[in-house]
Amino acid sequence: MEGQSTLSFEVQEYKYKSTRRAARPDGIPAYEEIGNTAYITFDQFESLPKEENYYETPPAGDTEDTIGIMIYAYQQITRENSPIENVVLDLSCNLGGDVDTAIFVIATFLGRASISVKDTMTGALSTSIYHVDVNLDGKFDADDRELIDRKLFCLTSPVSFSCGNLVPCVFKNSNEVTLLGRTSGGGSCAVLPMSTADGTAFQVSGPLRMSFTKNGSFYDIDRGAEPDFPLVYPASFYDRESLTEYLNTLR
Repeated sequence: MEGQSTLSFEVQEYKYKSTRRAARPDGIPAYEEIGNTAYITFDQFESLPKEENYYETPPAGDTEDTIGIMIYAYQQITRENSPIENVVLDLSCNLGGDVDTAIFVIATFLGRASISVKDTMTGALSTSIYHVDVNLDGKFDADDRELIDRKLFCLTSPVSFSCGNLVPCVFKNSNEVTLLGRTSGGGSCAVLPMSTADGTAFQVSGPLRMSFTKNGSFYDIDRGAEPDFPLVYPASFYDRESLTEYLNTLR
């Protein structure tokens, strides 16, 4: 039997995904340009396939894993004579996924990713800093941080859960990315795979709670990130021509 929180989440998920399908019946590409605005969209943080080596073969536009999507998007946004002034990460239907991949996304946007974790069983606290070679030149340098010079946005909804909640929470704390939409859906603990003695596999929320730090204090992200500019109706999320016009008024 499903609990009230699960039922409420499923209602929200249906509302946003059905609205998106109605607005874009042919689907939304992972990378799309509307005027001077780039939209990056994926519904799960998919880890890099073991067989992929993007240093040998850079990702193309039909790449499905999230790291490949981000590398391709970065190449397009920073290309010579690029018209892109605004970059929007659409996590409105993102249900979470691989945390290492989420770290890559954060570092691509901010130039580095600062991730804090609290062990709820021992009370241990840790913060790690990550850099990524998103331009694939074999160096961690300023050329991997070119997105920070553009206007950065993240689109969230109550469906943005787990890593789909972690990323906007880190963005919110950074003061470098403007949040649009509705408050993200929460979810702060890493998944813990387990099994019974007879081999039955299941998953529960683990003891590692994803957090962010401010003034030396740790804050969990379970309440979600509030948007800087609310979008009241789900249809507003997926009318990208109108949304692009709106973003260009935010000066």
